[in-house]
Amino acid sequence: MHGFHSRALQRRWFVGFSSISFFIVGAGIVLPAWIAFAVGGSNLVGLVLLASSLAGFALAPLSGHLVDRYSRVTVTASGQLIRSVGLLMLALVQVLPDPLPRPILLLSAVLGAFGYALLAGAMSGILQSLIPEAERMGFNMRLSFFNQGGLALGTGVTGYAINRLGSTAATVLLACVAVSVLPLLGNLTGSINGSRPAERLNLFSASREALTYLWDEPASLSASVTVGLAFAVIQITNLLLPGFVIHSLGGGSRLFGTLEMTAAGSGMAALALGGIPAVARKLAGMTTAVLAGAAGSLIILSFVTDPPVAILLYALAGMLWNLSRAAANGHLLTVVDPRLIGRVQAFTTLLTGAVGALIFLLPTVFPNTAEAELYVACGATTILATALLGLWTGGGRSARY
Repeated sequence: MHGFHSRALQRRWFVGFSSISFFIVGAGIVLPAWIAFAVGGSNLVGLVLLASSLAGFALAPLSGHLVDRYSRVTVTASGQLIRSVGLLMLALVQVLPDPLPRPILLLSAVLGAFGYALLAGAMSGILQSLIPEAERMGFNMRLSFFNQGGLALGTGVTGYAINRLGSTAATVLLACVAVSVLPLLGNLTGSINGSRPAERLNLFSASREALTYLWDEPASLSASVTVGLAFAVIQITNLLLPGFVIHSLGGGSRLFGTLEMTAAGSGMAALALGGIPAVARKLAGMTTAVLAGAAGSLIILSFVTDPPVAILLYALAGMLWNLSRAAANGHLLTVVDPRLIGRVQAFTTLLTGAVGALIFLLPTVFPNTAEAELYVACGATTILATALLGLWTGGGRSARY
C-alpha cells in the first residue's frame, strides 16, 4: 500500500513539473518575440524564430543521444537549467550596446531549443519508467491537458508581467521560476533508474542503432511518423488560417481570435475526456483513425464560407487535432523501447522539422493558390500518408507486442 501511494505521489510530482515546464514554454514564446521586436522589428523576430527552429533540428541527434546515455533525471534538470540560462540572457539584451543584443538573442534561442529537446526526450523516458505500458495512453492524455493549461497560463502571465514589470524584470522572474521547480525532480529519483548507464556508443553509432531499430520495428516507426503527421496538421492550420479568415470567411482579427480561442477550449475539453481510462483504452487502437479525421477536418473546413458554421466546425476540428497529437505521443510512448526513446524522439523532431519546413514554404511555392485549396491538398495528402503508413505497418513485423 505504501508503494502504491509513493508511486501515485511521484506521478503528481511529475505532472506538476511537466505543467510548469510548459508554463516556461509559454514564456519562451512571448518573451523572445517581444524583446526581439523592440530591438529589431519583425525581421529580427523572424531570425530568432528561424534560429530556434534550426537549432532544434540540428541538435536533435545530440539531445537524443544524451537522453539515452545518461540519467534521465539529470538530463531533465540540465535541460531546465539550459532553458533558464537562455531566458536570463534575454534580460541583458536591452541593457547592452549595439551590436551585442542581436547575437545574444540568437544564442538565447539556440539554448532554449536545445534545453527543450533535452527535456522532451528525458521526460518521455521518465514517464515510461513511472507508468505501466497499459496505462500510458490515458496518462499522456491527462498530462497533455495539464501541459496545455500550463502553456496557456505561461503566455498570459508573461504578457501581464511584461506590462506590469517590464521585459527585463519579467525575464529574470520567469527564469527564477524555471529554476525553482527543479527540487520536484528529487522526488522522482527513488523510482527512476537514473544511474543506469546506456551503452557506451558514440553519437553516430547510437544514431545508427536507433535507425536500425526503427527499420526493424514497423510499429515504432509508424508511431514516430504519426507524431510528425499530427504536428503537421496543426502547422498547416496555423499557417493558413489568417488568410482563410480574410479571403474565404470575409472576417478579420476578431473572427481569427474567436476561432483560435474556440479550438483551444474544445481541444482541452477533448483531452480531459480522453484522459478517462475507458476512453483512453479505445483511443489506443484508433490513433490513425483520429489522425485521418483531423486531416479530413481540413478538407471540410475549406468549403465553409459562413463564420458561425466555421466556428462550430473549428471547435470540432480543435478536438480532433489535440486528440490526434496526444494519442500519437501516447502511442509512441507505449510501443517504443524505453532504452531508445530519446533517439526515437530525436528522429521524430527531425521529421517534424522537415515536414514543417515544406509546409511553411507552401505560400511561397504556390503564391496564387487560395488557402481553401491548400487546405484540401494538405488534408488529402495527410490522409493518403496515414493510409499508406497503416498498410505498410500491417504488412511488416509487429512491434514488441
